[in-house]
Amino acid sequence: MKKLIVAAFLVVGFTTFAQVEKKENAKKETMEKMSPAERSQMALKRMTKNLSLNEAQQKQVSALFSEEEAKRGDGQTKPTKEDRKIMKDKISKILTPEQNAKWEKIQAERKEKMKERREEKGEKSEDK
Repeated sequence: MKKLIVAAFLVVGFTTFAQVEKKENAKKETMEKMSPAERSQMALKRMTKNLSLNEAQQKQVSALFSEEEAKRGDGQTKPTKEDRKIMKDKISKILTPEQNAKWEKIQAERKEKMKERREEKGEKSEDK
């Protein structure tokens, strides 16, 4: 009887874990299926929401994103560290000092989350 209950808990645990992994992968796949223009628009909306960009700033940032998109062409080429630094400098010039401080904070938080995810994936791959 105890073995049956333990087995049932294991089955429920495994199916729950599999569903969580599928949700994470679904979000990633959705982003990958987006065109470069759609990703640019999503990034612009996120920046507008988080930083309260005015219309002039939105147009300038949109132009920057379009320029980057044209430079990369097919969207498959990833930007280099130098490209990212140049883009960051250009965006910094568009933002006000308050927005810039908030943007830097958001960037730092995103970087930290990415680092945590990489560490989690490293742990998962080591477990297998």
